[in-house]
Amino acid sequence: MTHNFTIFILDKLRAQNFMTEEEFENVQYSLEILLSNIFKSIQVYLISFLLGLLFETFIMNLAYVLLRWHANGWHAKSSLNCSIFGIVTFVGIPLIFQKTNFIFPTFWILVLSLIILWCVFRYAPADTEKNPLVSVSERKRKKTLALISAISIICISLFFADSQISTLLITGLLVEIIMIHPLLYKINKRSYKNYENYQNQP
Repeated sequence: MTHNFTIFILDKLRAQNFMTEEEFENVQYSLEILLSNIFKSIQVYLISFLLGLLFETFIMNLAYVLLRWHANGWHAKSSLNCSIFGIVTFVGIPLIFQKTNFIFPTFWILVLSLIILWCVFRYAPADTEKNPLVSVSERKRKKTLALISAISIICISLFFADSQISTLLITGLLVEIIMIHPLLYKINKRSYKNYENYQNQP
């Protein structure tokens, strides 16, 4: 559905008349990903709204997205699996937290924060087969920005947020850490460090 809608939009804009075939394919791919993410976000937030979890879902998802923006990481192979992941993770986890009144003690927030920072330093950014990070400078830039994002969110959770928000922020970061960890790639039989299959660029 997303693919057909993307083609429909580009046809209406007559985009192919103003681009080379390669440029058109890149724009089509980027737009398709954007629209797919918008549709999936609507699903997640609609369900969270119906369950009275809109705020909790937003906080956890915000931490995840801010780190993932630079750390990248594993992608589900199908749109359906991605939708299921989003609903289970960003609605299911906050729902469990709400029903059990679960919060991380300060000690565990500190411990988990150190684990998060180490993993970001060690594994970010993690690429995929479809989007290998070939450029050395781009990988360094993304790692730096991922560390800045993680440190900023951790500082907010430690010094400015209450226990509930801190727990959601740290959990959002932990989800992204799982997404960049090589163990997840191995379990799903996906290749890791895909840029090594290409000649490195500056």
